[in-house]
Amino acid sequence: MVVVDVIQIKESIREGDFIETQEGLIFDVKGLVHPPNRVIAFLRYYPSPEGKRKRDGITYAKVYHLAERFDILRNRYPQYLYQDPVFGREVQGVPNENVNRVYRPTQVLEHLNNLEHRDTLQQDVVTFANIICESARVKLSALGISGSIQVNLHGPSSDIDLIVYGRRASRAVQLALRRSHLAPEQGITGYHLDNYRQVYNLRWSGTGIPIETMLLVDELKSMHGIFGGYHYFIRAVLDRAEAKEKYGDRTYHQLGQARVQCLITNDRDSLFTPCRYEIDEVEFIEGEQVQNIREIVSFRGRFAEQVKRDEKVIVQGMLERVEVGKKSWVRFILGDRPTDILIPSSLLGV
Repeated sequence: MVVVDVIQIKESIREGDFIETQEGLIFDVKGLVHPPNRVIAFLRYYPSPEGKRKRDGITYAKVYHLAERFDILRNRYPQYLYQDPVFGREVQGVPNENVNRVYRPTQVLEHLNNLEHRDTLQQDVVTFANIICESARVKLSALGISGSIQVNLHGPSSDIDLIVYGRRASRAVQLALRRSHLAPEQGITGYHLDNYRQVYNLRWSGTGIPIETMLLVDELKSMHGIFGGYHYFIRAVLDRAEAKEKYGDRTYHQLGQARVQCLITNDRDSLFTPCRYEIDEVEFIEGEQVQNIREIVSFRGRFAEQVKRDEKVIVQGMLERVEVGKKSWVRFILGDRPTDILIPSSLLGV
């Protein structure tokens, strides 16, 4: 599997990369903004005799839910938890000196595309990536492989996880997949009730919103669905030149949980991870009322493509104050809790 030396590429580590520590822990990198001495990344796989995945004679367990990731690190590897002064919260982060390997999605896809012998899932992900490139008219170098295949820990029931880089390529892929969902001639389809239960259980069951309601949101999304019998998810990430924020440009302070109704005024960055929505006309339902709430942000891919401009929505999550010099505003940050919500108000009868 393709790996690279972290020292050579520290400045270019970004969302979608995986990093492996000296102990064999594998983390997925979050976001595009990192402190100079650490990589913000969240535990995904760890050596465990109770695991179901094996690589090089070592058995690994997979962890998905955020609270469980924190619990494992707190109990076994507390050196990967720290209080970040910029983000204003406890964060999972790997010190630079502890990074042993970096797995780059673009290099993994290139490697598998050139590989002579592939297993069934590897073949399907390469086929899927090439179909997307042809349909969207983007180069293969704009795509990468993420998830379990990226670190050679996949199994027969694994999903297909891809990354697409850059605003133009991401929009092109989104439109190509939208066409494919409407006319599924190449085996690419969206979700319907008989293939959606697994996705709902993983992403939305903690909200208490019925599966039939959440399907009305997820069936409209282009960047996830089914290909060749596998679930697929494609994460869109801005190119480095398109991402303006640097570590320390802004500071963040948590204010507490809230639930509001508001209007989406801009969804230009709704496709990406992290995704962002600008909002107005905020009406509090629960939580201490604060002023100047301007946006919704999430580093979890499930909130991408979630709502659209000019929709009234219900949002529930953590409020944070954002400070940039003498300027400040408030945002919702979603994804810390399984109860976090972003959904059109009309679907909840509001």
